[in-house]
Amino acid sequence: MTEPQVIPQPHMSVTRGAPTDEELAAVLAIMTVLANAAPEEEHANDIHAWNSKERMFRHFPIPGPGAWRASGMAQ
Repeated sequence: MTEPQVIPQPHMSVTRGAPTDEELAAVLAIMTVLANAAPEEEHANDIHAWNSKERMFRHFPIPGPGAWRASGMAQ
């Protein structure tokens, strides 16, 4: 006994316009390249301002005229 043949459903369809065969081939080629491209590496070791070791050693303003203004400025 033979099994019934299963016809796969298309992954993409054109809903508007009438693209030529060349235009469809170009779109499919681009989609294939993007699908097979290596994923970008995640930057798990990025140091952000909140967990930066430099924050522990930042310099505080010396008391005196203008110290209040310097305390709010980013260094």
